[in-house]
Amino acid sequence: MLKLRLFALISLLLIVVGSACADTNTESAEIPVEAQAGTSIFHADRTFTTDSFVAAGWKKSKEYDTATVPESTEIWYGFFEQKDIEIRFYQSHDSALEHGVPLAQESLQMDPGARIGGVNTVRTGYSAYAVVGNVVMMCELDLSSCETLIKALEAS
Repeated sequence: MLKLRLFALISLLLIVVGSACADTNTESAEIPVEAQAGTSIFHADRTFTTDSFVAAGWKKSKEYDTATVPESTEIWYGFFEQKDIEIRFYQSHDSALEHGVPLAQESLQMDPGARIGGVNTVRTGYSAYAVVGNVVMMCELDLSSCETLIKALEAS
């Protein structure tokens, strides 16, 4: 019985010491998604069309009104490898950078998923974006969702 009490006391002591030494800095959890998500620029010298993306395997689903995204010429929502990818077209690469990037940054989902009653809620919105020629691509989970489509674009 004495050994059991000694074991319990030592275990409790280790837990207390371990808790005191643990990193309690929660600052990294408060970094906005846009600061964590990578942004990449690809094919600055190329101009793409909706057909370019469809040929690469992207499935277009719904066209959006360009009035909500100034300077855009066409906006499509679609899927690639079971990931949502929105594609915003501009007249040129420079226009995509100047007009598309600020709007893409505003569109990034700031809350990576909420917990309500101990259950993760379904995520909506985008976590990263990429500028591909004259296009700004909004990526569902992370930049790799778009990079896979960009590689398919290069192959098509």
